Amino acid sequence: MNTPAGPSLVGTTVDNRYTITQRIAHGGMATVYRAVDTRLDREVALKVLRPNMAEDPAVIEKFEAEAKNTAKINHPHVINVYDQGVGPAGDGNVAFLAMEFIEGHTLREVMRAAKDMTVEETWNIALPIIRGVAAAHRIGLIHRDIKPENVLVSHDGDIKVADFGLARAASNHTGTGMALMGTVSYMSPELVTGEQADERSDVYALGILVFEMLTGSRPYTGESAVAIAVQHTNSRVPAPSTLVSGISAAVDDLVLHMTEPSPEDRPADATEVLILIQHLLENPDTAEQLAGHVPADEADTQAFNDVATQPFDQTATRPYQPSPESAEVDGSMDVTGPPQPPAPPQPNVSILPPSVTAETAPAGDFNHYQREPAPSHRAVMPQTRALDNQKPHEPAQNFAPIAPSRAAIMTLLIVMAAAATVLFGHWAGTWIMSWLFG
Repeated sequence: MNTPAGPSLVGTTVDNRYTITQRIAHGGMATVYRAVDTRLDREVALKVLRPNMAEDPAVIEKFEAEAKNTAKINHPHVINVYDQGVGPAGDGNVAFLAMEFIEGHTLREVMRAAKDMTVEETWNIALPIIRGVAAAHRIGLIHRDIKPENVLVSHDGDIKVADFGLARAASNHTGTGMALMGTVSYMSPELVTGEQADERSDVYALGILVFEMLTGSRPYTGESAVAIAVQHTNSRVPAPSTLVSGISAAVDDLVLHMTEPSPEDRPADATEVLILIQHLLENPDTAEQLAGHVPADEADTQAFNDVATQPFDQTATRPYQPSPESAEVDGSMDVTGPPQPPAPPQPNVSILPPSVTAETAPAGDFNHYQREPAPSHRAVMPQTRALDNQKPHEPAQNFAPIAPSRAAIMTLLIVMAAAATVLFGHWAGTWIMSWLFG
C-alpha cells in the first residue's frame, strides 16, 4: 500500500534517507516536496508519484526514464538529478525522484509579478532557457513540455529548465496520448496531431514562451484544451508588435520563424535559435534591415502605364507641325495647336548584323553556339628608334674622394697577415707580421 503523496508525507522519511520538510507543488501525476538528504546533508527537491499513478507499471517506467534522461544532461541551466527509486515512506512505499533544489520561483510566478517585460529582460531569461534546451538537443533529447511552470528562477538569478518527464529520444515517434500530456498552450501543431516530434517541436514551444514574455499573454486562448489545440493547427501566431509597441521587426521575425506551423520552416534546433539571437543582439541594424525587407509592391513594378496600354486610335492622330521657333527660322507657315513634345529617342537596334543583309541567304545550318570569327588585326611593323640625338649621361652629384685613414690601413694589413697565417702556416704569418711592423 502506497502512502498518499499529500501533506501527510511532511515530516516522514522516504527510503530511509530523504526527510520531507515542506510541500512545494503538486500536479496530476506527482507532488514535489522540499526534503533533506540525510546521507549527504543537503537539500533536495523530491518528486513523489501519486498512489494511483505509481500503481501503473508504464508510469513507473516513464518516471525512471525521466531520471535517466535528465541525468544525461550536464548543463548549468538544467536541473540535476541525484537519485531515483522506490522506497518506504510511512506505512507504504512510494516512487520518488530526488533532484537539485532551487530556492526561488517558477517562471510563471516571475511573469505574473513583472506583468510587462522589456525586450532586454525577455532575452535575459530566454537565453539561459534556450541554452539548457540546446544542451538536451545535442545529445538527442527533446523536452516536449516546455512551459513557464517547468522553468525555475532562483533568488540569485540562476535559471534552470526542469521536468524532462516527457523527454524521449529525438528519433522516436510521439503518439497522440503522449502529445496530449503536454500543456496545450505551448504544443506544436505536430504534437497536437500526434505526428512525429523532434527538436523543432521544442523550438515552437520556446517561441510561444518568448511571445508570452514579450506580450504578457499567450497567442491562443479558449474555453477548452481542444479549442486551443485547434488554433495551433489552423492559425498563425501573430507578431508580438501587434500587441505591444516598441518591439522591433527583427524580434517579430525571429518569433514568427520559431513558431512556423510547418516544422520544416522553423530553426532546426535550439542551437540554431541561439545563433539567430546572437546575430540579432550583435548586429541589430543588419537584423532589422533583413527583417524589414519586403517584396516590392505590385503597383510599383508595373511595366506600362495606362496611356501606353490604350488601343490605337486612328482619329486621334494628326500630322506633325513644326514649332513656332522652327517656323521663324525656316519661314514656314503659322503653327496651329499646342506645341508637341519632342519624340523620345529611339534605341539604336539593328535587326540583322552589319555583315548580313536581308537578301543574303544563310550559309549552312544555323548554329546557336557558333562563334563569330575574331576580327583580323593589322600587322605591327617594327620601327627603328633614333639614337643619334640623345643627351649624354651626367652624374647626379660629384662626390669628394675618400681619404684613407691610418687606422683603416693598419686594419687591412692585420687582416692580410691573418689570412697569410691560415694559408701558408705559422712561420709565414710570423715573418709577414715582423716585416710589416718591424
